[in-house]
This record gives sequence, structure tokens and C-alpha cells, in this order.
Amino acid sequence: MTNPTQPEQYPADAQYRSVTPLHEKNPNPQGKGLVPVLRDWAMLRPQVQGQKSVHAFLRDYCLSSLVLAAEFRFKPVPGQSYYLYASKQGWKLSLIAPGEWGKRDFGECLGCCELRSDMTWSVTPAANLQEDSQALAQAQEFVRSFVDTLQAQTSITEQLPFYVEALPYYQRMLATALSSSLNQTLPEGFDNPGTLLESAGYLQWMLPSG
Repeated sequence: MTNPTQPEQYPADAQYRSVTPLHEKNPNPQGKGLVPVLRDWAMLRPQVQGQKSVHAFLRDYCLSSLVLAAEFRFKPVPGQSYYLYASKQGWKLSLIAPGEWGKRDFGECLGCCELRSDMTWSVTPAANLQEDSQALAQAQEFVRSFVDTLQAQTSITEQLPFYVEALPYYQRMLATALSSSLNQTLPEGFDNPGTLLESAGYLQWMLPSG
């Protein structure tokens, strides 16, 4: 897996493809059958409520990309609390809260995450997160790379990760769901990344949603 502290898979450097037609050989190389895939997609289909503001769109795109860059092997569900950890090996998403690890060192917790019904992620910073923490430094680097990636593009909608074959199964499904959500909630007239970022202002869109 590429270094998950860099958002190369969201949205820039991965090869985005349309979903493989079901009649082609081995459309799902990680072994999930058609019925589980359809069942998972039914659960992960985004429930959107119209276009978002520029700030909300960018915040949700960036933070969701950060969460999906983490390592995890379970199926996240909307409304459940998860915890995002930073370590030298990269980002990890877990069901286990920081105080529940015992002697195990899983890394520094950036915050609590929740999958919304529109398939974007919220991230609430940990109460004890320090300004000089490694987790915050890694998150800030991710944001900088995310912005650089967007600035290098010519279209938001054309570069959304609707299907990234190299991703693990659940990340791939969630990236597809996120892309569908973002495609429907992009503010009208802001498909150009430069225009979107200029309108949002310098990282103001990263403020917590409250």
C-alpha cells in the first residue's frame, strides 16, 4: 500500500475507472461475490440532501479522503464511532477507543470519526490533542497534499474515485459511495478545483462542522 499519510488515492494519482461490467471475467478480484457486493452497495448508497456550501464540500471531501486513506479490514456503518490513529506506519482506523488499548501502542489518536448517511466522514479532534502532536502534523501534511492534488486537476467530477481497483474491498466501496455523494453535492459552478479553492479561502473549510 502507498504511504497513507499522502492522499495519492484521493483524489489524484490513482487510476480512476468506471465500474467493471458484471459480465467481464473476475470483476471483483478480492473474492467478494455479486450478492454481498450488491448488499453492501445498498447499505452504502449515499442519502444526500442537495448541494453543499463550498466550505462544507471541501471539508467533507478532504476529511473523508483522510479516513479512507487509513488501514482497516472491517465494514464501517453509519452512526458508529471509530477512532483514527497516526503512527510511523501510517493511518489506522479502529473501533477501539484510545483508553481501551491497555499496553498495546496503536499510535496517537487524531480523533473520533463517524460515517454519515451521505457517505462522508466527520472527524472530531481528540480532547487531548496537542498542537505539536505527530497525529496533527501528519493530518496537516495530508491536507497540504490534498490541496496540491486538487490544484493540479482541471475538474472535480472527472477525478472522483468512483472505482479504484487497487484499493481493499471496503475502502473501494466507500470511495465509490463518497464519489457518488460528492458528485451530487458539488456546489453549482464550482467543478474547477482552482475556483473552488479560491472561493473557500485558505483552509477555512477545514474548520469543524459543529
